[in-house]
Amino acid sequence: MPKKPISVGSQALLFNQLKQFDEPGLFQDKYETPDYIQANLKDELRPYQHGALRYLHYTQRKREKAQLLYRHLLFHMATGSGKTMVMAGVILYLLKEYGYQNFIFFVHTDAIIRKTRENLLNPQSPKYLFSQTMEIDGEKITVTPVETFPSIPERNTIYLKLTTIHKMHDELNSHRENSITFEDLKEIPLVLLGDEAHHFNAGTKAKGKKKNSKEYEELTWERTIENVLALRPDNRLLEFTATIDLGQKEIGQKYRDKVLYQYDLKQFMSDGYSKKVMLLEANQNDSDKMLDAVLLSQYRKLTAADNGIAGFKPVILFKSNKIATSKEKQNEFSQMIAALTPESVRRHLANKKAQISSDTSIWNKVIQRYADSDLVTVIGQIQEDFNNFNLLNVNKSDLLEENPVLLNTLEDTDNPVRAVFAVAKVNEGWDVLNLYDIVRISEQASSSKSGTDSEAQLIGRGARYYPFRYDGKQSFTRRFDTSAKDLSVLEQLHYHTINEPAYIRTLHASLEQADIDAQQDGSGRVEHAKLKDEFKKSAVYQTGKLYFNEVEEIENSSRCWETYSLQTHFEIPYQTSGEESLDNLTAASVDGGIKMEPLVLDERFFRKAMHKICFYELDNLQRYFPKLLSIREFIHSDDYLGKLKITVTVPQALDFSAISSKAKLTLLETVLLRISENVRRNEQKVKGTYRFTSLPVREVIKDYSLFIDPSVTVNQKITAENAIGKKWYAYDNAILNQLEHKLIKVLAAFMPKLKARYDDIFVLRNDEQSTRFKLTEFDGVRGFMPDFIMILTCHADNTYWQVFLEPKGDDRLLDDAWKENMLETLNDKDRIIIDENEDVKLVGIKFFANKQMDVFIKDMQDKINDGEPLETPSLLL
Repeated sequence: MPKKPISVGSQALLFNQLKQFDEPGLFQDKYETPDYIQANLKDELRPYQHGALRYLHYTQRKREKAQLLYRHLLFHMATGSGKTMVMAGVILYLLKEYGYQNFIFFVHTDAIIRKTRENLLNPQSPKYLFSQTMEIDGEKITVTPVETFPSIPERNTIYLKLTTIHKMHDELNSHRENSITFEDLKEIPLVLLGDEAHHFNAGTKAKGKKKNSKEYEELTWERTIENVLALRPDNRLLEFTATIDLGQKEIGQKYRDKVLYQYDLKQFMSDGYSKKVMLLEANQNDSDKMLDAVLLSQYRKLTAADNGIAGFKPVILFKSNKIATSKEKQNEFSQMIAALTPESVRRHLANKKAQISSDTSIWNKVIQRYADSDLVTVIGQIQEDFNNFNLLNVNKSDLLEENPVLLNTLEDTDNPVRAVFAVAKVNEGWDVLNLYDIVRISEQASSSKSGTDSEAQLIGRGARYYPFRYDGKQSFTRRFDTSAKDLSVLEQLHYHTINEPAYIRTLHASLEQADIDAQQDGSGRVEHAKLKDEFKKSAVYQTGKLYFNEVEEIENSSRCWETYSLQTHFEIPYQTSGEESLDNLTAASVDGGIKMEPLVLDERFFRKAMHKICFYELDNLQRYFPKLLSIREFIHSDDYLGKLKITVTVPQALDFSAISSKAKLTLLETVLLRISENVRRNEQKVKGTYRFTSLPVREVIKDYSLFIDPSVTVNQKITAENAIGKKWYAYDNAILNQLEHKLIKVLAAFMPKLKARYDDIFVLRNDEQSTRFKLTEFDGVRGFMPDFIMILTCHADNTYWQVFLEPKGDDRLLDDAWKENMLETLNDKDRIIIDENEDVKLVGIKFFANKQMDVFIKDMQDKINDGEPLETPSLLL
């Protein structure tokens, strides 16, 4: 949630008024998202998405009050924060709690309609947000697209109309046949879902416009929305936007009492849900700039491969200001790629090295990686990856109007595009996640603030996080901000721009206004923490152990089709990449109704489709299906694809037997991609047990390095403090955030009492990037890496204590409560099994948090000091 409340005039936003009561748990009732919402969504909701649903619940739970105060509400949430996922949760909530079945989703462009259809109505799409089968209270729930709403709705059916605001306005005011009317809508309770809501305020912003003007047309749209809402007191209007100027007087007045939830871009980026934005400044010609981007992009791909990250495909956007320039530069780009030689690359990188002024510039790593490579092989890969077939030029005013399939599936492994040439900016509705480099070519420095404002919007949309899998896990937040490893480059967007002081100042002002934290390449430093020689000579390091719980497989290790809950019968809509689809066929061809046709294919189709999807390589398939012997068996055996049945929904008028082989192949690829996603999603997982095993301390605890980012917020700011005087701290340097430093100071106050009781005391930093030492949730699958481990030994009774300590920000106490419960369970000797040594004692301490400091201190005293005070409160405070 935003840390700086926004006020409008003398009165705070509704969100800030409600937020005052949300500290102990919203309005004292500690409401949590109902299980039926999460169970019917494909992905886990994030903490702020839970928050948005919690605030909605508060406003709607008292119906009379809701009718008066909370009929029209706005969710103001950052680009990329998953507003449509919140919308999906809202739909489920309003259906279950209040019986709403009729929903109109409206937006200002057709492009976003197409995207939303994939999100909410197409179960075959990888972007579909609901679960494949939805169920509430044991009854199946369906989502049905409609143009008009039924007068008698079917039970457990959500009716969803997707439309543009201008189309809805025209329908309601034209009285055409088979379109919605105000009279029809009076009869049904209705929820209006307005996306990109900042486009619906022309009437608020501009009074008295001429009737023929665009502003007047938009004014009438706004009035239409208000009129539909006013039809019934139980109607609701829920708007969603990332961009709304609450500082503008009229907009602020309109939305002051309607902004229900606010999660701005600055908080979104600070919480790690986006890429980190890096500015690369250089005065170079266009060819050098384009080659820079290619070498940096391919370095990302090589880094991913070096670390076992499969299918990583970074994309470059080359942005020009004229269509002719864009096409010319694409031709130059192709000629440059074709002419690359090892010598030309070495010469380019040598010139680059001469320009570097910082030890932490990304170019140091790039240059070293290419110096260690076989450049003949690497250049061959670059020329293959960036050949003409893998370049996309889109130069209409709306990127999504041209090549929508290629542009909206850039992350897919079978989408070959590595570079996009465009004049249009990355606009609303383009949800690309693997865009990593944006390059301005043939553009002068913007002389106006409006120009750099546009660039800031471009950067903000391009910074969406790409959730790649590493070390067997997929993350939706950055993991390597402070890592000195090369992996941080896979979480950074580089904006290649001009090194011109006045322009850079203006750009930074625009970025700050847009709440985008951008960092210049080469800023920051790397700090190193080394184990002290005294610790390395100790018995704890030489012979001590670190104990962690074992895991066991949840399902039988004999993996087969059923193991992954795979279906054998698919029903998909007729859709191809080069022909008509069910969504865009003419009205005349659809009027005759639709029919179901079986897709009958021979082995050649399967082999060709599987060849295009790397998942279906034999060695990869055998990883998931150990008994599989050949591709032929996979295609024909009833144990695999042999029982596969594909039924296609087509118009009655279409002769399905006459469709092209290319169309059939596209339909098959849709099904095979869906199967591969389900295999990955349902792959066998392991769960944590109560049995503990160990590793030697010397194999786990090692020297490490961290990158210090000067741009982070105060609470998360990492600093390095010399720890030579603290014999009990295992490292010479304490590289910690501010809360962690506070814990070390508290432990220092405890040391005199602890030294009187224990012979050896060492505090070990469990650095996530270097140790990888973790616990696994008891009877669950979540991993937990306690930040600190304190080792205590007592020679008199030969006991060895392993104490887990976890600093936790107050805002994380609720969401990470499962970790604290796990720490508490560690103290249950009847449940924890340590076969190796009866003298080992595992101790879990309650979170070290500002809000519960007294609880932490008492827990430490009770568990490792027999309840006696460890230090006087005055010294601690």
